[in-house]
Amino acid sequence: MLNVTKPALDRLSHRLACEKAADDVALRFTRRAGGWKLGPDQARPGDVTFAHDGRNVLLLDGAVSQGMTDLTLDVRNTDAGPRLRLRRAASRAD
Repeated sequence: MLNVTKPALDRLSHRLACEKAADDVALRFTRRAGGWKLGPDQARPGDVTFAHDGRNVLLLDGAVSQGMTDLTLDVRNTDAGPRLRLRRAASRAD
């Protein structure tokens, strides 16, 4: 399963707040050409969910969850501010 750090959960929650998303909306990873994309969606039966402060902030369907088994979602600081990043769980880069 995808590993999600506390800073990443904080960032996802912040993003939903900035988008003024309804309480039942979270961000879902989907596979797109060239990588992963995050977009707003509602939980579906069978989803893997990640919550922050009592609210779902990240959703994965079963296939996506399996495809992200060796990944970690974390935050990196950039000149433009904090950004979410996916990395291999065993990676020591950055």
